[in-house]
Amino acid sequence: MAGSLHSSAAERVGYITRLQSFSACHRLHSVHLSDEENAKVYGKCNNPNGHGHNYTVEVTVRGKIDRVTGMVMNLTDLKRCIEEVIMIPLDHKNLDKDVPYFATAVRYETF
Repeated sequence: MAGSLHSSAAERVGYITRLQSFSACHRLHSVHLSDEENAKVYGKCNNPNGHGHNYTVEVTVRGKIDRVTGMVMNLTDLKRCIEEVIMIPLDHKNLDKDVPYFATAVRYETF
């Protein structure tokens, strides 16, 4: 968790950032290629059981600093949002099978 403050005569604006790590798996596979072509193009990433990654997401919230609390956002609320939006849907999931968005989305891998 990190924070920084920027101030002006009119208002103080701050940032709160939280890093969160999660693990998920997926398979690189094109329905436009044969099984042999998929294996040649994607190699071990075409494993029928998928392959896993560890991801780290960085969430930053910017806003006016509350004069009473001194916070941009309560850290507990930010943790809850990350849990609901990222961790529950994605952590330890098969992205191809468990997450509807990724079932049809085109993904680009960085090798």
